[in-house]
This record gives sequence, structure tokens and C-alpha cells, in this order.
Amino acid sequence: MINIILVGACGKMSSAVVSSLAKEKDIKIIGGIEAAGNPMLGSPIGDGFIQADFTSIIKDTDVVVEFAIPEVTLDNVKIASKANKPYIIGTTGLKDLNEIKKYSKQIPVLISANFSLGVNILYNLTESAARSLKDFDIEIIEAHHKMKRDAPSGTAKNLAEIIRSAAKKDKIIYGRKGIIGPRNKNEIGVMSIRGGDIVGEHNIMFIGNGERIELIHRATGRNAFASGVTKAIRFITKQKPGLYSMQDVITAP
Repeated sequence: MINIILVGACGKMSSAVVSSLAKEKDIKIIGGIEAAGNPMLGSPIGDGFIQADFTSIIKDTDVVVEFAIPEVTLDNVKIASKANKPYIIGTTGLKDLNEIKKYSKQIPVLISANFSLGVNILYNLTESAARSLKDFDIEIIEAHHKMKRDAPSGTAKNLAEIIRSAAKKDKIIYGRKGIIGPRNKNEIGVMSIRGGDIVGEHNIMFIGNGERIELIHRATGRNAFASGVTKAIRFITKQKPGLYSMQDVITAP
């Protein structure tokens, strides 16, 4: 049995993970973590309860899974490192990424902006297309629900970096406004849309003269992400200290 603690237990993504893991026979939630003062403190979650004191239950877990706010991630990873517990980070907009990565020398750390298996295949398709279509104009449009805190999405940032490397582009433009002049052939445009209850959409447009190729991923429910989290949990329990991503998960034997 793999015991996990869910940090950011009351968020939308965590709720999907709770529902998904309830169907699994080899993974059990033993507790959830939320900020002091959260009205859900003391509520049941899995086989445990939601509480504010991370250090009091970490010794009983096998893996920590976090979908929280970026301001708390580094401190939580430090606690997990001291307890020698693998850490999965789904939090986006991380403020201390380089510092967080240092702890992967002591524990397995898996960081992913998107746990959807489809999105991680999209990364591979985007890299292949960008390498072949270097002379095309490449634009990314991402759309999410109105409550999402960060823009652009972590997935859109990853896509932009993949394109920059594969297509040898040297500039990423996050939104455009005013008299900007002709488009630079070496730029990648990233546009963000926020509204309603959109779970997540990413559209990569490769625009040439007289033709256009689009790669699109649409998430219609968070169960797609939760399924990936389940695979990541099973994966990370078998790993040595190091830095991992969902690409490692989907290519693992």
C-alpha cells in the first residue's frame, strides 16, 4: 500500500485526485494539508483528516502530492527532504524553482505543470512539428477557467520553451498590444484566455504561407489529470533521488 499526503487538499485538482484514488486498491490518502484558518480543517479526506501541521504526519507517508500555491512549495519540499519522502509537485507559477530543484539531490522530486497523458504526448508532437517547421510562424493560445491564478499556464510556458529549443526561435511574446509592427520571424506568441469553467485548452498554431497546422488538446474534465497523478505516484516510489517529469512517467517500462 502506498500512503500519500495531499497538500492543498481543498483545491479543484486535489478534489479530482481524491475521487480518482478512491478507486485504487494500492494507494491510500492518509491526510490532507491546508493553511491555518481554512474552514475545512478537521474534515475527513481519504483515511485521514485535513490539518495544517505538515510535519506531524509526514513520517507516516510514502509520497507527498502537492497542488497548492507557489508560496508554500519550497518550505514543504524542505520538510519532505528532511523526512526523506518523495515529492510530486503539480503547483504552477513556482517562485523558487531553482531552489526546489536542489532538493532532488536528496529525494525524488517530480515536477509537472500538467499530468494529463494527452498533454505530455502533445509536448512530443509539438517538438517534432517545431523542428520540421522552423520557418513557420508559431503561436500558442491557452484557455482556462476564470479562477486560475497564473497566466500564461505552466503548460503553455513549457510548450513555448519546447518550441524555442526545437525551432531555434529566440523570443517569447506573452500577449500583444498597441502598434507592434510586423511580426518577427523568430518570436513565439503566447495568448491567454480566462473564463467560465474551462478546464484547460492548448492550441499550437504553425502558420505558413497558404497553410496552417494546428495541434490542439482540450481537457473536458480533471479526471484526465488525476489519472496521470496516479501513474506518477506509482512511478516515483521506485525512483532514486533526482528530478523527474511526466515524460519520465510515460516512457517508463
